[in-house]
Amino acid sequence: MHAANLEIDLLRTFVAAADTGSFTAAGDLVARTQSAVSIQIKRLEEALDTRVFERTSRSLALTQAGATLLAYARRMLELNDESVRAVTAPPVEGELRVGISEYFQPREVINMLARFAQRYPQAHLEVRIDLSRSLKKMLAQNELDLVIGRLEAREKAAPFWREPLRWACAADAVFDPRQPLPVVVLPAGCVLREQALALLNKKKRAWRIALTTSGMNGLLPALEAGLGASIVPASLVSEGMRTLGREDGLPDPGEQALAFYERRGAPRELVHAFNTVVQERVAILSVVHGAARR
Repeated sequence: MHAANLEIDLLRTFVAAADTGSFTAAGDLVARTQSAVSIQIKRLEEALDTRVFERTSRSLALTQAGATLLAYARRMLELNDESVRAVTAPPVEGELRVGISEYFQPREVINMLARFAQRYPQAHLEVRIDLSRSLKKMLAQNELDLVIGRLEAREKAAPFWREPLRWACAADAVFDPRQPLPVVVLPAGCVLREQALALLNKKKRAWRIALTTSGMNGLLPALEAGLGASIVPASLVSEGMRTLGREDGLPDPGEQALAFYERRGAPRELVHAFNTVVQERVAILSVVHGAARR
């Protein structure tokens, strides 16, 4: 039996389609039209003599063969890209001290850190997850090299991630408008805590702090469990939650923007490498959430 040769280009398109769940969205990632993506997937299926996706008018799902291929495809792409870097660029090594905002994709951060570790095994990351204000203070004191933090109104940094903010609570939560609204928050100094309480005060909506938790790993489960409401980034509203709005007497909380903040004298190669890994994943998240909104 003649073994099929799998082209890297086809595998890259296949992974993009699997990650985004859409040929159109995958095209945005690999700079191809929807029809070109469809042709590439067809070529991959012909090479393997099996289907990798089940297509319907509304969804795109991996077949069992596709799910098996996906794990191998990721490894092959990583090895391909690693070999190119090894030949064309010097190894990235050393230590990078990174601060990451509590509100920046808490469900995705560990995957980004894992991808960085796989890609740059000679580098050492020291990571702190905290409130943006605390992280920026540490950056100013030369205790961190790089911060992913909330972009404030007067700052001139360029945002790399924007998304709407939402009032969220448990899917089955019911709040009596005659009673103070229970609020779940992060500690004092959190911008979204301050924003939530200020908006409630402006709306003259009575409130009480039902729970203060140290991080998003406590806040999100608390919302799902029905302990109260809070302002969170839209992408963090899970199936176990629902959003609240004007019909519930709550004003629109707007959006959040995040930016990279770099210490003067920070190791440039490490900073660039880390930013690249983050932005690669952010590109996928942007397409996925954009496709979902459409």
